Amino acid sequence: MNEVEFNISNAELIVMRVVWSLGEARVDEIACQISPNLDWSLATVKTLLGRLVKKGMLSTEKEGRKFVYRPLMAECTAIQMMGQSLLEKVCETKQVKLLADMIALSNLTSEDIAILQEALKNKETVQETTCTCLENFNSCSCQHAS
Repeated sequence: MNEVEFNISNAELIVMRVVWSLGEARVDEIACQISPNLDWSLATVKTLLGRLVKKGMLSTEKEGRKFVYRPLMAECTAIQMMGQSLLEKVCETKQVKLLADMIALSNLTSEDIAILQEALKNKETVQETTCTCLENFNSCSCQHAS
């Protein structure tokens, strides 16, 4: 999958998280790792796997009578693409609020906080952020203060 657009559903992402965690897996191995609260049948898991293969997220190889699925995109690449996609959906003037909210909602270890502090220390700043809601900023009526 190229650096195009990360376009998978929430259900497909659940399946991908299982495959990333296992490295490779058969349908039955994937299905038993999915929360029973979702109440997915084996057919549902197979459908989602088929979609992920078509989207170029998974490869499939027949081993004996079963198919083995392997990720074609690294999880860290997918996370980066999801983050980029989310930031592109938010006005540039409100991205800091989004990031702060995500940090507040996250469970972080002291090591995680050190990583974030280092990233901020190394982040190149800009003079100001500009509204990206509309092409013509003068006609924008969004509230730019947090």
